[in-house]
Amino acid sequence: MSNKHAIQKLIEQYGEENDFTGGASSIAIKQEEELTDTQFPVAYRWFIERYGSGGVLGIDIIGIGKNNTYVVSKITKQLREQFDLPNNLIVIEDCDKFYYCLNTDDSKVYFWDNIDGMGEIVALDFFSFLEERISDMSKN
Repeated sequence: MSNKHAIQKLIEQYGEENDFTGGASSIAIKQEEELTDTQFPVAYRWFIERYGSGGVLGIDIIGIGKNNTYVVSKITKQLREQFDLPNNLIVIEDCDKFYYCLNTDDSKVYFWDNIDGMGEIVALDFFSFLEERISDMSKN
């Protein structure tokens, strides 16, 4: 299982200026949780507190943007309304034709698309997901 130190190291290694929007306050995070009617897993909450939203190597993790722009709730609510995204999922990465979603019940990351719905488990937790995504993209 990955941890925040491994994630920090990868972000430092591959990150560039302005890759992330900057950390969000606990108040902003609480508002996002209320807007999505969920409670964020600890690892995802840590990412938002530290980085806000953004990513490296073409990966764009959805979180809270600059000036507390509530990006994750906007996209998640949009998919719930248009495509019946389950209420226990929040969108953490939009890959155009599919999405990576964090299950707020079990903290696992799932593949999801608007035709087939929830697919396979991609990672057992957010840290493992992010570490694997960065490692995979660094090889390309």
